[in-house]
Amino acid sequence: MVYVVAFLCAFALTELGRDVYRPHAYRSGLNDFGIADTTGNSLGVVTQIFLLLAVMHSNWRQGLRVILFATCGYIAYEFAQLVLPKGTFDMKDVIAPLVGGVIAVGILWLARRLAGDRVVAGR
Repeated sequence: MVYVVAFLCAFALTELGRDVYRPHAYRSGLNDFGIADTTGNSLGVVTQIFLLLAVMHSNWRQGLRVILFATCGYIAYEFAQLVLPKGTFDMKDVIAPLVGGVIAVGILWLARRLAGDRVVAGR
């Protein structure tokens, strides 16, 4: 249940970031260090991670592997943009999944800490 709640929160934040914050940042000319541009990659990876963790009923070690796999997948996809037709490579989109992966580790650690090992131990 913790994974499902984290997934739903991350999904909601991703959509709010893309549909509300990004247009506001562009309209207002905010210099947010690329946050508006990379919300889909940074929070999108968190969303995907917690969906996978929920479906897999992952324990702590498996959770860390899922985080690593998803983060590396997002980064690999960004580098693939260099050779794909009409691909647009942006270094901020390489850094964003790393930030998302760190956020996911933090949420996983916090869930384990607050709810006990049984929540993230697959029991």
